[in-house]
Amino acid sequence: MPTTSNPAIRNLLTLDGAVTPAAPAGSGAASRAAVPDRPITLDDIVVKTLTVFGVLVASAFLTVFLDLGFLALPALCAGLGIAVFLSLRPRPGAAPALAFATVQGIVLGEATQFFDALHPGVGTQAVIGTGCVFAGTLAAYRTRRVRVSTKMTRWAVGAALGLLALLVADLVAWWGFGADLGLREGGALAIGVSLVAVAAASFFFLLEFEAASRFLRSGASHRWAWYVAFGLAVTLVWLYLEILRLLSYLRWW
Repeated sequence: MPTTSNPAIRNLLTLDGAVTPAAPAGSGAASRAAVPDRPITLDDIVVKTLTVFGVLVASAFLTVFLDLGFLALPALCAGLGIAVFLSLRPRPGAAPALAFATVQGIVLGEATQFFDALHPGVGTQAVIGTGCVFAGTLAAYRTRRVRVSTKMTRWAVGAALGLLALLVADLVAWWGFGADLGLREGGALAIGVSLVAVAAASFFFLLEFEAASRFLRSGASHRWAWYVAFGLAVTLVWLYLEILRLLSYLRWW
């Protein structure tokens, strides 16, 4: 059975006992003192995802409006730290998901401002493109036009690992030897790399939707909806940055 390639949701689904059915409400003083729990619903996932996406957009807007671009580098490091932490120690709750959205919003706002200054209008096009990909993949999943198979999952994971290896090699060549591999310079090779990255990120959305469906079928606590929203936000950020970069390349041609 295929699994999500997002490390956050993948680890959550594979940890023994990490996801347990919501405990039924009991009786007596102890149960009245405890916070009531209930199974996760689709409304929980939708509301929490919209909340996280809303914080992401608001943070990006405030970064541009208040000129907070100098916070982009520490925000990027903080976002990576939160992602790694939640991947290693999956846990529900609003705080980590909203914190990730806040710091990554700063990164997206600064990236959008930077590329839009080079190519006016590219930021708006990237927003529209990301929204269309998200809506298209959701529609494809809901109508079962595209099925999440083991073969396709392996392709997506392989593509992501290959891209990561290429980017690491590019950084090593640049910093260590002053060489340019041309992976992010706007040429035909750079466009090809970005196209593969956009395709892989788009398919990851299908994997996240499948993971959300498993949460619903498992009867996990409604608090895990925040974790689903976090996983979708990770993929959204990656997809948006790749579309933004791809559009900037195409402006040079």
